[in-house]
Amino acid sequence: MLALFAAVSLGVAFGGLVGAIFTGDWIYTIVASIAFTIGSIAGAFAAFGSFTGGLRVASSDDGLRLPGEMALARVEGIRRTGLSVNDQPQVELTLTVAPRSRAAYTTVHREIVDIVALPQVQPGSIIVVRRPDPNTANVLLDFNPLPDWARARDAERLRTGNERTVPLAEQTTAWASEPQTLSGAPRTPGNPWKRLLWVGVFGASAALVLLPVYDTIGRVAVAWASGDPTSAGVVHGNRHDEIVDALEQETGGSQFIRVGFYDEYAVAAAPSEPGALTIDSYTYRYDRTTHDGPELIQPQDPAAALFDTNEFDFSQIPGFIAAAKESSGIADPDSVIVVVQRSSVADESGALPVQAIVLIDSSYEDASVTFDLATGEVAA
Repeated sequence: MLALFAAVSLGVAFGGLVGAIFTGDWIYTIVASIAFTIGSIAGAFAAFGSFTGGLRVASSDDGLRLPGEMALARVEGIRRTGLSVNDQPQVELTLTVAPRSRAAYTTVHREIVDIVALPQVQPGSIIVVRRPDPNTANVLLDFNPLPDWARARDAERLRTGNERTVPLAEQTTAWASEPQTLSGAPRTPGNPWKRLLWVGVFGASAALVLLPVYDTIGRVAVAWASGDPTSAGVVHGNRHDEIVDALEQETGGSQFIRVGFYDEYAVAAAPSEPGALTIDSYTYRYDRTTHDGPELIQPQDPAAALFDTNEFDFSQIPGFIAAAKESSGIADPDSVIVVVQRSSVADESGALPVQAIVLIDSSYEDASVTFDLATGEVAA
């Protein structure tokens, strides 16, 4: 269960990381950080549970609990591996094992041994082992064997020459042990279906996290592939109509005082509710909108400053930006801002036209070009 929970958490973390990279949204960064921490802890506990499960099997002091065929063995050599758990060392033993069901063999076995039991596994010692699988060379040390085997062990320690039950190492053949856990128990073969389940859960969790931003990821990927990453942004993209529609949904109407398009976000000033003359601020960022509360500076005559976004074509803005670059001679500006609002100066008819002001800035120069949003022409 912990492993499954870890797969879910790490999948969410991966999805959050991808979301943060492609959208820049701070929420995805937080999700990725929290989920990764939880997944790492759950995964560590799952691994520790598996490890300690092997320890319990390998170090049981009840002979009846340990599975497999019993046998006598001689310790031919011992060395420390450098690993220890709770100050108990893992040792590597070279053993000559003499099963009753087959010919004796020599193998190498690793196991965590209680430091108190280390004198029992010194070279030349006779010990009792169990063979969990008769088809492999793997053994488990049994320091508390049943009485019959304890007597057999003690008797073998007194035998010499041809009387030995456990032959000399040079009289046997080597048989390599199968992979072992850190505790010494035979490693259980991995279940491919379980791994497939974990991978599936990981992928599904990541996909669910990214579900709300699939369009954003696709747009950013296309922009990166085209060599123009800025085209996935707000002001440089071609989604101005879409962004205005989203702001209309947030405000509940199409009346606005101002709409400003910046690199990664758009900011609008509009009535706090349809028909009101109190003006609030609204933001479009990370493909979602927010209501930010009252504008810091309220217009003196909001009714005169309002315009209806449904009456204008905001898809003209990319053309305005291109024309402003050409007329200003700033082909590669550091930043571009487009602000749509009513002019403060009346035209020949006495009306205040709605204008798109394109502000271009570079390291050494800047420019401002104003367009009439109704006609698409440069304002006089």
